[in-house]
Amino acid sequence: MQESDAKKPRGRSAIEAAHGNVTSEDEARLDLMISDLYEVDSDEAAEIHLNYHVDRMFAAITRRCAEKGITTNTIADRLRYLDFSGAAYQVAKGRLSEAAAVDALFRSLRAIENQDRDDRYINFYG
Repeated sequence: MQESDAKKPRGRSAIEAAHGNVTSEDEARLDLMISDLYEVDSDEAAEIHLNYHVDRMFAAITRRCAEKGITTNTIADRLRYLDFSGAAYQVAKGRLSEAAAVDALFRSLRAIENQDRDDRYINFYG
């Protein structure tokens, strides 16, 4: 192994480094970089990229729920109704920012939790 190979970031840190200052157009191209990094085909690289965003979005939702006082049991019960994979796919393809996806998922989680309350956005726009 060459010295330069030993200093290259590997695993999750390599993917995080590649995501630094990435625009939405660049996000869709990261699958190729992941394919080269892990020496896998494009389908597996896309899956690695998708799972990376699922993990980050799950962590962000969990943090936000904890800040809002939503219990761990409630989070676990409600998360099965959220489409993390679909949102992460949109993020990985550069169609949606990760922050916007987390906001949408959190709003959906809150809507599930507060089904009896009206959503002011739906009332205003709907």
